[in-house]
Amino acid sequence: MDLIKEFLDNSKNIGKINSNTLEIYRKDIEDFDGFIVGKELIDATSQDILNYIEKLKERYSDRSIYRKMSSIKSFYKYLCKNRVIDRSPLLEIELPKKVAKSTLPLEKWEIKNILDVCNDSYEERRDLLIIKILAETGLKIGDVLDLEKESLKLADYKVINIYTNSRFISENLSLKLSQDLEEFCEVMLSKEYPGRNRIFDELSRQSFRVRFMIYAKRAGIQRDVSPSMIKKMIIEEKLKDENGITLLDKIRAEYMRIGIGDD
Repeated sequence: MDLIKEFLDNSKNIGKINSNTLEIYRKDIEDFDGFIVGKELIDATSQDILNYIEKLKERYSDRSIYRKMSSIKSFYKYLCKNRVIDRSPLLEIELPKKVAKSTLPLEKWEIKNILDVCNDSYEERRDLLIIKILAETGLKIGDVLDLEKESLKLADYKVINIYTNSRFISENLSLKLSQDLEEFCEVMLSKEYPGRNRIFDELSRQSFRVRFMIYAKRAGIQRDVSPSMIKKMIIEEKLKDENGITLLDKIRAEYMRIGIGDD
């Protein structure tokens, strides 16, 4: 019996987790399973949990440990509820306190490393493009996910224009990003979703955030990150600018220099 699969399938079916969060839960539980060598998950003890927490402290922050152990705690709660085990090994263990999420911006090298781990599949080319747009324009993730093909096409994919009830935003794109965006929309999007106008329609802010976190872990970034930290980086760069002009152009030039704008 694959208890991990059974737990994840049940959690997804009842709407507790989505397909993206599911992979994070799976990895958290499988990592613990790999730690207790020679034991089945149903035979884990409180001491095994304490030893694992100590091991995690060598690499992870309290916030990350809290998240990992929450996944494991939910798994054992499921096993108890379904009478697979009588008692959870986490029952009397006090988890590290959940600390406030880091508000530090992403570093440029972190963004480049995240982009470098994206492969050539439709989903990862799509995500890579979103990250590049965020990094070059400083737009909010919600605005990027709402982009429409027809609006971009009218501007020859050179400008992003966003109209709302209270604001108008216009962002010029670099030549390379403009070309990448046009190729994605006219070739990949048209093949995958013929006739669709809203480019990133299958993504929500939460699902993209989860995917972004997975890329960060794959890139070897140990701290917790989120797409909003890209905008924080650009804001900090603006504050550092003494002349108050062409700051985004400087950022774009720096991205091109370190390879974000390269093929």
